[in-house]
Amino acid sequence: MLVEILHTVRISIRSHVLVMEPFLVVGLIASIRRILVITLEAATLTKEGAWATEGANGIFHSSMIELGLLGLLVLVLVVSITLLRRYAPASKDLPEL
Repeated sequence: MLVEILHTVRISIRSHVLVMEPFLVVGLIASIRRILVITLEAATLTKEGAWATEGANGIFHSSMIELGLLGLLVLVLVVSITLLRRYAPASKDLPEL
């Protein structure tokens, strides 16, 4: 992901046009990856029977809030990418610098 970001920045600097789509895609991938990690951690906790402790309820509550926010973030990123692709100016409409 870091290489993709650096490549996009290098192209943006050379062409003097900031292309947003690759940054949004990297954010989408990172958000989905975090959702998978949280889900795996929750599955590991339930297998070990660790939900009996008082601290586990707080962990579960925090995990569910984070999953909800990440789900919302994924939705926002997907809508942003869709709108960007639909309404992006054609290359001939871009100003020449």
